[in-house]
Amino acid sequence: MTLLLLSMLSCKRETIPGEDPSLPFNPFDTVTYDQNGGSNINIDPNSFLGIHTFILAKKCAVSGCHDGSFEPDYRTVQSAYNTLVYHPVVKNNASNSFTYRVVPGDTTMSWLHERITTNDIILGQMPLYDTPLTKQQVNNIENWILGGAPDVFGNNPMLPNFQPQTYGYVCYAEDTGGIKLDTMRARPIDPMVIPPGVSNLHFWFGFLDDVDLPFQLTYNKVRISAHPTNFTGAAEFNMTPTITPFWDVSYFGGPYPYFHYANIPTAGLIPGKVYYIRTYVKDSHHTTPTEIPETGSQLYMFTYFAFVLQ
Repeated sequence: MTLLLLSMLSCKRETIPGEDPSLPFNPFDTVTYDQNGGSNINIDPNSFLGIHTFILAKKCAVSGCHDGSFEPDYRTVQSAYNTLVYHPVVKNNASNSFTYRVVPGDTTMSWLHERITTNDIILGQMPLYDTPLTKQQVNNIENWILGGAPDVFGNNPMLPNFQPQTYGYVCYAEDTGGIKLDTMRARPIDPMVIPPGVSNLHFWFGFLDDVDLPFQLTYNKVRISAHPTNFTGAAEFNMTPTITPFWDVSYFGGPYPYFHYANIPTAGLIPGKVYYIRTYVKDSHHTTPTEIPETGSQLYMFTYFAFVLQ
């Protein structure tokens, strides 16, 4: 009986991956591998996946080099791409000629191309202490850069652009020649204390952007809310950007230019209650306004951008 059972088990048909209808289809079941562990997927050597697979991962991401010990980080295709394309140069040439490690469409301004082709003995040609890249390998990298340096999904990169930033604001009672209110705080990060009888708060905000000038920023709104993070339905006021700034001295020295003006009346506000301020500006490289401060800002930003009526 035992022998019969073993014989029946040994004759049981082996389940072939992908043929069991009770299991979901796994696309990797269709991939075959050669004896060296490679797959049957053809990789374009001029793509970044090909450059990472055939060059960076093999010749550069070795122990003591670009293995995560320092940038660029070639351990994965994602880390390699993110630390190359539009990534600032740390170790430059003597003339500081290069800004980014890879500039899409331009090999002459790409530090990566310079490092793999340079004849500078002091600088050294990459990969250091190893056989230089072949002409074909250099051509593959050149083709990728000149083709726009797309990522592994074929997306062309965009030059990083920072959101607008603020360096603070000043506030006056009734008009800019009146009582200066932004210095009326128990501490520099505490809410402003507005004395009785003030009917209008005249704000001047200072913004910076890496592309647009302050008076070129758009949207230009300011909101106030009795809740530090909930601005749904909050009262909204317009900010007016001016070409000629209002100059004022803040806690941090100065004078500093403030380009955005807003008038906020105090009518209807409750004495003793803290009101929080949010500003909204948009530069030409972003589709949505930047909120300053935002919900994820440091807590002192909430209290600094706030006031309380006596």
